[in-house]
Amino acid sequence: MMTFQMQSHGGAQAKRAPTEKPQLLEALRPADGDIAVDEAADFGFLLPPGGDAGQYLPDVPDADLDQLGDLMVPDVDTVDATPDGAMAPVLTYWGQFLDHELTARTDRESDLTGIDDPTPKATGEEIERQLKNARTPRFDLDSVYGGLPIGTFSAPSIQHAASVLRTGLRHPVHTAKMRVGTAVEPGPLPDDTLDTHRDLPRFHQVGQKVRDAALDIARAQMTADAFAKFEAGLPKRALIGDMRNDENIIIAQFHLSFLRFHNKVVDFLTENDTGWIADFDAAKSLTKLHYQWLVVHGYLKDICDPGVVTRILDTRNAHYDAFRSDYAARNPGRVVGNVIPLEFSVAAFRFGHSMVRNIYDYNRTFGRPNGTAPFDQIFAFTGGGDIGARFGLNLNSIPKNWVIDWARFVTPDASFDDGGPQRVARAVDTVIAPPLGDMANEGGDFDTATPDGAALRVLFRNLARRNLRRGKSLRLPTGQALHAHLQSIGAVTSGPQADIRGWLDNKPELAAFLDGHAFNSASPLWFYCLAEAEGTPGPGLGEMGSWIVAATFIGALMDDADSALSREFSPDQSPLRTPDGDPINTIERWMRFAAVLA
Repeated sequence: MMTFQMQSHGGAQAKRAPTEKPQLLEALRPADGDIAVDEAADFGFLLPPGGDAGQYLPDVPDADLDQLGDLMVPDVDTVDATPDGAMAPVLTYWGQFLDHELTARTDRESDLTGIDDPTPKATGEEIERQLKNARTPRFDLDSVYGGLPIGTFSAPSIQHAASVLRTGLRHPVHTAKMRVGTAVEPGPLPDDTLDTHRDLPRFHQVGQKVRDAALDIARAQMTADAFAKFEAGLPKRALIGDMRNDENIIIAQFHLSFLRFHNKVVDFLTENDTGWIADFDAAKSLTKLHYQWLVVHGYLKDICDPGVVTRILDTRNAHYDAFRSDYAARNPGRVVGNVIPLEFSVAAFRFGHSMVRNIYDYNRTFGRPNGTAPFDQIFAFTGGGDIGARFGLNLNSIPKNWVIDWARFVTPDASFDDGGPQRVARAVDTVIAPPLGDMANEGGDFDTATPDGAALRVLFRNLARRNLRRGKSLRLPTGQALHAHLQSIGAVTSGPQADIRGWLDNKPELAAFLDGHAFNSASPLWFYCLAEAEGTPGPGLGEMGSWIVAATFIGALMDDADSALSREFSPDQSPLRTPDGDPINTIERWMRFAAVLA
């Protein structure tokens, strides 16, 4: 499936006419609503749609959703504005990378969903039939390798463009390797021993044929205004499978680690007698196996309740399989690809928004001992942020002094007493970092000279309001209703929290708002998952949130016969070793092997 994703978060998707397809494939196409060239799979509800109206948000003014969202964002932007957690900061952006691997489109304005007026535009059944996932629902690293440039719903011209674009992802000379970029002055680098090839590849590095292919794909995905902006900034844009991985510098550097890891696998297999051929396919296979193993053992078991993860593995994800079977029975002849729960994409997996820090100890220039990296600057040094142009820089690649020091991110450290930011993620709870209440790179498409345009710009820049309104627009069940359903089928052992205030930890303003409000016992699902985490001992998600996230991830891995989970792969079986001879079984060792961590 053609899987290049050119759009960032938010905004509107391009209008599309239904795509003509051969008669043989008609059964795969919904009778109502088009399937566009970038649609790869389905979305569905864990709680079957319809039924009791009490399973959905109460009929209260949208202003109440906005007030709840505002109370989730502190009104002071200090280093301690939101509480520290106990997990490593890398987990925040690792989670963002994983989200981009599995899903796209649930945060985009369309005929099915809008946040300016979140009144649902369609029934739950219609949403299941018409809202399609723009990513392959597998951990196949299509954001890194580009995915196959073919697919049932890809027009021939787009398939050709994707084929051309994929060529640009590979190194132009050493074709077993991936193309990377080079950081430029001003410096220094965060380390004194590693090389300068520490940026994503960008379009200024390739010829016009590859650029034109990218523009053809972008034109098919974007509105005219968004496309014009994309085209103007193309030389600085990252040449990767999913542009969302260049929306902030930390996820961009995380994505780079995959390109570097792949290339180091080629070097390792060339230099060592392992029995493996040092070619592109071998490097890609080993990169994916190590990555997929780390998804379960390095990410899920930190973020989720480890007992929930173990239970899902022991039962072979039986309850999730039942959800997929129920979805297929509700939608006969309409299945595009393996279904992903809307409750995962629109609510549960947005828990990472609460882990974002407003200030980071980023590297030795923008961190100890010389300063900090405020949140807005994390977005300024990317292709979409014009690579520091608002700070007077005229660059097509990131500067050396914005290369990340992964040593400050892969291991949690909350021991500092100098008043600066700790090297931990924020706690998973019901507050999010103040800059997420006014996101600098969002809302630029609205005319602020008009009252409506100004109000929409404020709305689209407020992430908490957006998440809450999107959940209503897409008819998500309340947290209590979904929790009760999952308990009834045996997926979780705990029951719903009738008084959500009982989960809040020292949040007097939130508790006062919820006192007597319908949201207290019929809570928006995203807020409910965060509150459950806040009220549950341990650093990560509560039982229900853990089950939704872990079951979705493990389901994606079990669907892939070549995944690390299906093959029962472990790093001990791999030929790869760190310079110290250790298996690559932690994210720190991954970074060291990729030579992005000294």
